[in-house]
This record gives sequence, C-alpha cells and structure tokens, in this order.
Amino acid sequence: MKDIATSPTTKYILDKYNLNALKKYGQNFLIDANVVNKIVNQTHIDKNTAVIEVGPGIGALTQILGRSAGKVISFEIDERFEPVYKEFLNEDNIEIIFGDFLKQDIKSIVEELKDDYRRVYLVANLPYYITTAIIEKIILDNCQIDEMIIMVQKEVALKMTSDYKNPLLLMIEDIGKIEYLFTVNKSVFLPAPHVDSAIIKIRLDRGSDLKLYKVLNICFKQRRKTILNNLKQDYNNANEILIACGIDIKKRSEELSLSDFKHITDII
Repeated sequence: MKDIATSPTTKYILDKYNLNALKKYGQNFLIDANVVNKIVNQTHIDKNTAVIEVGPGIGALTQILGRSAGKVISFEIDERFEPVYKEFLNEDNIEIIFGDFLKQDIKSIVEELKDDYRRVYLVANLPYYITTAIIEKIILDNCQIDEMIIMVQKEVALKMTSDYKNPLLLMIEDIGKIEYLFTVNKSVFLPAPHVDSAIIKIRLDRGSDLKLYKVLNICFKQRRKTILNNLKQDYNNANEILIACGIDIKKRSEELSLSDFKHITDII
C-alpha cells in the first residue's frame, strides 16, 4: 500500500474522490512521509500501545500509526473521507469513528483500551481552531491518556513551552510535563497554511484537580488586575485568604507560582 503522505498520492486521492480541504475544519493534508514517520518515531509506539487520533483527514498519519500501534481509533467529523478510508485504511487495527471528538466519551473509551493495552496515547495533527478545547477535554475529563503528541501552530507551541502562565498550562505543570519536540515547515502541507507548525509532547502522570482549575480561572480572569481584585469577585474573604497564604495582595497572578495557587485552593 502506497504511503498517503506524499504529494502524488494525496493529489490522486483528492482528484479521485473530488475532495478539497475545508477551512471550517482547519484541514491541511500532510504530504511528507519523513515528517509523518518522525512524529510516530517520537512516540515510541509499539503493539502494546493504543492510539487515539483526532482529525485524521485523508489518513496520512493514521496509516503510519496503524503500522506501529496495537490499535488506532481515529475521530473524524468530515464524512466525505469515508471512501478514502475504505481504500487506504482497511487494516483490522484501525477504527474510524465519525463525529465531533469534543462530544465523545473518551474516558470510557480509554478505560476499555487499557484492558488490552499497556499505554494509551493521543497523537494528532490538531485543527488549530480547537487545539485548546481538545487539550482541556483530555485533562479536565481525567481521561487517563498517558501522553499527547500533537501538532499545533509553532507560535502556540513556543508559548506553551515558555514561562508564560495561564490556567491550562499551570494544570499541565501540576499533573505532568510539556516538551517542544520539533518544528514542521508549512511547505509539507497541501494546501500550505500561513504559518509553521510544531510537535509538542504532553506527558500526563496523574489526574487533574478540578478545584485548582476553578481557582486558576478566577485568578486569571483579568490578567492586568491584581490577584486580590480577581479573587474577590468570587470570594468575599479574598484578602484573608491571601494573607493566610502569605501572598502579597498587590501581585498579579502571573507573578505567582503553581504552589501559591495550590495553597489558595487548599485554603478555600
């Protein structure tokens, strides 16, 4: 079977099935097999690993994942690709589910997969417009995913792996680790997006503290305001909470550490 992730095969598929990339789904098709193989090699996937994929498109990454993983479950919202999957992704260990990933019960799916596989990873070329929503779903639903190896906009990847603080990144810091793996040039896509992409890895070591996430969202509601002004919108005793934590009430949230926010959560 030919690799999908080449320019000739991609063009053959698009022409044969009269397909095009839809902007509303953020579709850009990978046409470089070396990049796809590099993504899969970064995951150290083997037959004891199950993979959940989001937005497989015409299946460039799905195809290579299927060669390494014990099981691949891919969620695709665009049903136009069904005949492509029948031709190119008809392996027994690849399952395509049509539907909105954000509406799926991923936690239950992962629990079933872990009966048969040692690890469950999420590997995906994420649609840029729902990148944050997908990461939040995995973390906040405590889906028991071991690692996420995902492609995002390069600018987003650099921000996520810098010292920048926001509720989601602080949650990741609390339960795991995030790492910038490598840059993906925009030229390896058809059609080419306006910006380069990057592969990041998010390791998840334990479940999320949803009470902490609630506090983080309150504290970062307005970044320019002090921690006191943000906190007191929801807690009348905000001043006393901060004093009990030994936190300067004039500081902004971005000046605080994760341990500060955990202390505030414990006091509340």
